[in-house]
Amino acid sequence: MARYILIDNHSGYIFGDTADYANGANLDPCDAARALDQSIGEHGREYDFFRHDPSDSRTGYHIYRADMDGSEAVPVVHDGQDQDTIDAVTQNCRYEGFVSAQSAPQ
Repeated sequence: MARYILIDNHSGYIFGDTADYANGANLDPCDAARALDQSIGEHGREYDFFRHDPSDSRTGYHIYRADMDGSEAVPVVHDGQDQDTIDAVTQNCRYEGFVSAQSAPQ
């Protein structure tokens, strides 16, 4: 199963680590983004996963895989604004893609 770390596209900060979620290892990238949003009170979004960096300003999360070959590339994230932690994630974890999180049409 996968452990994902989510970096917010706008701020560049780590907003979530699925190691913090119950059943986090069973989530796919869109479910990880949904679980993160629900934990911060954000509801009613639709999620799409792209296997590349869209290189634009849309709302969403860059997804990094923190478990590879049976080991953890970085410890569980506790301070998502710490630049050394962010750098460790972007350098040592595998970039999986981007999850856009858009408000659902009313």
